[in-house]
Amino acid sequence: MSHHVRVQRPFFTWPTALLVLVMLAGAAAVVYRMIYGLGASTNLSDTWPWGLWKGFNVLVLIAWAAGGFASAAIIYIFGGEKYHGMARAGVLWAILGYGFAGASLAVDIGIPWRIINPIYMWPEESLLFEVAWCVMLYLTVLALELAPAVFERFGWSKLQQVWEKLVPVYAVAALTFFTYIMSHSAIWAGAALLFFGSMAYLLPKVGKRPSTPVLLIMFGVVLSSLHQSTLGSLFLLIPNKLSHFWWSELLPFNYIISAVAIGLSVLMIERTVAPKVFGHKVDKKMLDGLSKIVLVVLWLFVLLRGADVARLLLAASGPGEFARLFGGTKQTVLFVVEFGICFLLPAILMLSAKVRENPTARVVLALLVAIGGMLNRLNGTFLGLLLPGEYVPSLIEIVISAATFAAVIFFYTIGVKFFPIYEVHHKESGSQGGHEVEHRVEPSPEAAS
Repeated sequence: MSHHVRVQRPFFTWPTALLVLVMLAGAAAVVYRMIYGLGASTNLSDTWPWGLWKGFNVLVLIAWAAGGFASAAIIYIFGGEKYHGMARAGVLWAILGYGFAGASLAVDIGIPWRIINPIYMWPEESLLFEVAWCVMLYLTVLALELAPAVFERFGWSKLQQVWEKLVPVYAVAALTFFTYIMSHSAIWAGAALLFFGSMAYLLPKVGKRPSTPVLLIMFGVVLSSLHQSTLGSLFLLIPNKLSHFWWSELLPFNYIISAVAIGLSVLMIERTVAPKVFGHKVDKKMLDGLSKIVLVVLWLFVLLRGADVARLLLAASGPGEFARLFGGTKQTVLFVVEFGICFLLPAILMLSAKVRENPTARVVLALLVAIGGMLNRLNGTFLGLLLPGEYVPSLIEIVISAATFAAVIFFYTIGVKFFPIYEVHHKESGSQGGHEVEHRVEPSPEAAS
């Protein structure tokens, strides 16, 4: 039998103090940007309108946070009960990644308060409009998924019961609303209401009743899949400005498949490193299974993207055509590092069960995939662009991006220390230094009762 616990560690340590210092520097940089504007604080221009903030703060953080929806699908839709131990950690990581990605847009756009425009301005043909609403609604889904941890922390059992009753209602209402704003059709909205209302009634009667309503999980997976692929679709608009190492008609598929591989790799790192840092047992069986899933998804991405690039290489009729399609030496080196070292190499090495099941090798390879995901998004945003001149992020841009990532780590650390996030057995034991050790954990009020 298992239950969720809080991490029993001091709230503030020297690493968290260092994170706070980076966050304070970022706050000062944000103030400077707000007072003096984008022109004085960034190296962006009309030629280079997208830089580090959109590349890292938005695209990279969202890709790294994709483990939230991917793990939810594995656990609740595909029946991967043995992966349940990573559910809350994945949700916490996702809500922080998406939350700070959204917040950083207020710093990135020229007039910050216009970030609320998608709430009341509903264009019929806009990729960013879909992304905006997917992210906003997905944040509500993540908040609802994390709510039971709050209820357990404070012993709010009655609120838990209210949550169980109202969550399916919210899921049906939100799905209907989302269908309407995307289609601008009352007929489609009515059909969505009827269909999802029927699902909300029938799903709890089928199979084992999950701890989180399946319809809410399905809504979150749909939202995540849509905006991950749509982020790739954005770059379809610039075929003559983005190197064909990264531009392809298959970009929507590349982005959604790579997001699953990247997000699960980041979650695999977290599930290996964080328990050791916080004094919990690493669930080796779960990680062994997760590495197999990452292997399959990673190979799907490698084969799809590799075949796409190979097709373009074979179509190039000569050196001039090759240079036109793929740019210069810079893009070639970036592609070799990103695809060859960070994606293809881990995919090959993970074919070996000995490598996959070795904790150190597994973390190193997962880290390579996470870095590859970062390079893939940055290459598509500005490193792989074929534009006159050159864009180099300013110090203000670098500081704010570093502070954004530091904030994700800081609040994740606070979250696992304040709320019951980790799932453990009542007597969790592990091996440290060759000795069996029983870790002392504080059960949540619900478990203690």
